[in-house]
Amino acid sequence: MEISDDTVVSADQESPFEREVRAVFQDTLGLIHIALVTHYGMVDAEANELEKDLYLWFLRFCMRPGSKSPKESRSFLLVASCQFAREYQKYVIGSGLRDADPNTQTILSREPAEVARDFSRSLELLTYRHNPDA
Repeated sequence: MEISDDTVVSADQESPFEREVRAVFQDTLGLIHIALVTHYGMVDAEANELEKDLYLWFLRFCMRPGSKSPKESRSFLLVASCQFAREYQKYVIGSGLRDADPNTQTILSREPAEVARDFSRSLELLTYRHNPDA
């Protein structure tokens, strides 16, 4: 689940800020991938492509004037992940390319921010388990 593409600058050309954004994204990527594949019903190839788009979006989002730090912006990344996945699946299902199973229908009926909030709780638990003194 490593993010790499010709459109992404190589690590030695990244600024310290871009490295921080990439690190936060990489730390969250496992959770994002689980959300896309397990909950939104995407196949791995679709999820991998969407993850590349999400990384570019997150980098641009964090670079906006007045933005919070990348770590503090992680919740926005989770909401964007759910929003991207929801819209993609609605398109794929709506165009007849894929049938929706009941689990996918249920998650598509929920607001992306609500789904992301559930994933944020998972992230908080993981963070606590890795750093109980933090």
